[in-house]
Amino acid sequence: MAKRVPSVPVGWQPGPPRPELAPGAWVNRAPRGLGQVLGRLQAPGLAEDCTLARIDAFWAELVGPQIAALAQVESLQAGELRVAVSHPVWRTELAGLAEELRGRINERLRETSEEEREAVRRLRFV
Repeated sequence: MAKRVPSVPVGWQPGPPRPELAPGAWVNRAPRGLGQVLGRLQAPGLAEDCTLARIDAFWAELVGPQIAALAQVESLQAGELRVAVSHPVWRTELAGLAEELRGRINERLRETSEEEREAVRRLRFV
């Protein structure tokens, strides 16, 4: 004979064991405010993923279509932006422009964000 689950209102689910409740008690899992949910999304690396997506969105405009066709942003970790470059000559050329590009990237990020920190501290061309 299958175990019958009682009918409960939407948003109510079996909760984790808590001493003040009977075992298997139902607790309210009703929708929460957006602010409460977003506060939990501050997982490590999430901010860098969002920053990388923003850089990728304006990369071609920043470096121009010809360079963007040869060099694509790849990752951002601990302030280091990795850029995949398809040709060694262009890798060397872009390495010489790294400080200028880094400054332009951070300036553009500050224009579109309220953050004051430098998100990109180093560029690495691979």
